[in-house]
Amino acid sequence: MFGALPDASLTYLMEEGNLYHSMPGDVLYALNDKSESFFIVLSGGTRFHKAKEACGQMVKLRYYGPGEQVGFVGMIGLQKRHGTQIMEDEGYLLEIPAELFHRFCEKFPEEFKILMINVTREMSREIADLDAMCTEYK
Repeated sequence: MFGALPDASLTYLMEEGNLYHSMPGDVLYALNDKSESFFIVLSGGTRFHKAKEACGQMVKLRYYGPGEQVGFVGMIGLQKRHGTQIMEDEGYLLEIPAELFHRFCEKFPEEFKILMINVTREMSREIADLDAMCTEYK
């Protein structure tokens, strides 16, 4: 997620963002929560869970490890959370609230472009993973 970002921009995000130490079972966000931020996994791991529409049973979907982001799509799309993100491994997360994301764009416009390329690259990998999952269930 931070590939090719200069130290000054990383320091800014670390100092202005919210750093969390999380344990297994901690809920980062739940279904229908407001999407006002996203998280970058610094260490440990978290898994996205989604409820089946027919019965409400929670299904474990994608695992996210160090360097990956969670929650960006909901934040940028101004949507409520469409699932629940739960820590599986002890670790640290950096929360980037929407306001900080906007300030980062203004203060570091060139670095913002790099960050957006990194986010887009990661999202394209997620789409490929979901595509593979869909073909397994057909």
